[in-house]
Amino acid sequence: MQTEVAIVGGGPAGLMLAIELGCRDIPCVLLEEDADPPAFPKANATSARTMEHYRRRGFSDEIRALGLPPDYPQDVVYCTQLAEHELARFRIPSRGEAARRSEAGGHAPDNAGDYGSDAWPTPELPHRVQQMLIEPVLRRRAAAYPSVRLCLGQRAVAVEQDEQGVTATVEPEGGGQAWQLQARYLVGCDGPRSLVRKSLGVGYSGQGSEQRDFFGGQMLSIYFRSRRLYDAIGKQPAWQYWAVNARQRGLLIAVDGIETFLLAVQLAPGQAPGDIDPVATAHAVVGREFDFELIDRLPWVAGYTLVADRMAGGRVFLAGDAAHLFTPTGGMGYNTSIDDVVNLGWKLAAVIQGAAPPALLDSYERERRPMALRNTAFARSMADSIGNLRAGADIEEESEAGVRARAELGRRLAAHVASEFNIPGLQLGVRYLDSPIVAVEPGPAPQDDPNRYVPLALPGSRAPHAVVRGKVLFDLFGRDFTLLAFGALPAGERQAWHAVADEYGLGLEVLELDDDAAQALYGAERVLIRPDHHIAWRGRAGADARSTLARATGRGRMG
Repeated sequence: MQTEVAIVGGGPAGLMLAIELGCRDIPCVLLEEDADPPAFPKANATSARTMEHYRRRGFSDEIRALGLPPDYPQDVVYCTQLAEHELARFRIPSRGEAARRSEAGGHAPDNAGDYGSDAWPTPELPHRVQQMLIEPVLRRRAAAYPSVRLCLGQRAVAVEQDEQGVTATVEPEGGGQAWQLQARYLVGCDGPRSLVRKSLGVGYSGQGSEQRDFFGGQMLSIYFRSRRLYDAIGKQPAWQYWAVNARQRGLLIAVDGIETFLLAVQLAPGQAPGDIDPVATAHAVVGREFDFELIDRLPWVAGYTLVADRMAGGRVFLAGDAAHLFTPTGGMGYNTSIDDVVNLGWKLAAVIQGAAPPALLDSYERERRPMALRNTAFARSMADSIGNLRAGADIEEESEAGVRARAELGRRLAAHVASEFNIPGLQLGVRYLDSPIVAVEPGPAPQDDPNRYVPLALPGSRAPHAVVRGKVLFDLFGRDFTLLAFGALPAGERQAWHAVADEYGLGLEVLELDDDAAQALYGAERVLIRPDHHIAWRGRAGADARSTLARATGRGRMG
């Protein structure tokens, strides 16, 4: 079998890459060894940036409709035991509140608190939904494109490349004849044990399985059903419940907001997953007995902060967990993966369609590896913050000393939870400031604060959110490149931009805007927006279209 792009791995990264290629009519074949979507909860936080990417492709509303009930609180709460003293609570808008805000173009009500419009200037707030619910949507969306072929139940067992292309040897999971897939390019989205990464001879660098009191070492996730758990806890519902005490720590996540839950606990040194009694452990975390039906359990290891030494080699690229491995604090593993493939997808399409030279692909690693280092470092800092926090036995005492201990621990937890979950800067502040295809402006780089986002239209940045003509500006962008023209756009200038775009074979939408607020936000008369909604260049009217588009597509100076 032959195709343009082979994708090894059919998790969120591989499927989203297939969608990005499919919407541009690029033939691709995705190989995924599991015929069925996952049935065990994994990633449970979709970032605002990932929701914006889903919005670009037209299915953010479908994703937003999944998960917890519309008005279920998506709060994070810390307790001594879940049915005992509440120590701290961080309030997060419900799915219904976020959907209403999206319909209002990103405008937040006055009582939005930490998630107000100024703090989170986006039409798409983060969403709490399990990966096992997202993947079927991504599979269906990818399969709808005629140029996409999903080969499920098929496992790549070898990858080789030469100057002409890449060959993957594939075996059916249920047994049968091996076959070969030949492609112009291949992308490994095949997880932390990546065959593709190993075929490149690329290793991980960073910290491997650091030890902490929690989220550092051998973990066990317990997936269960209970109709009476909310009654046993006896508090306002939440998305995440943390038990923080000296005896049994645990993290409980509401999966459907009705009866299914995921409990994560850390094993003691020398303890094996089979030594854990899931019922007794769940009762110890909650502090009450309740009805419990085990669905499944899964051991795993926390404490990784790893990034691949390279994310590309010849005609082969790495994305997702094959390129970076996180401890789940901050919820950025899956979201960083989506950002990877959105970045790579339009570049592969442009090269394959002849709209850009192969040199454009060199920018993928230059742009994305620094973001992997940035995001894994944040996750590690949050794992240290919560994982190394220790609670004394006195926090459970019914005494004045216990009251004081709980108040002090509550203050520390309140500071931590805001740092981990109120992260607009981390999610929206992605900037490619050392990219060869960005017209980087001189001057010091803006502060990169995970907890504070300042909308800046610096080249390399995500295009800031605005509402223009009563519509979200993102929704007015074209599928490929977009030129924002503030003020008068002479016919000759328009023709010059289109002439170069046509010569290169680029899609270019020219969007004339008469909006003083948007122009002030973007800080220029002309702004070139990339297909991934990052800013490639900004400048004055009458700027040279050829040199600008040449750089943005890898034809210009590639330093």
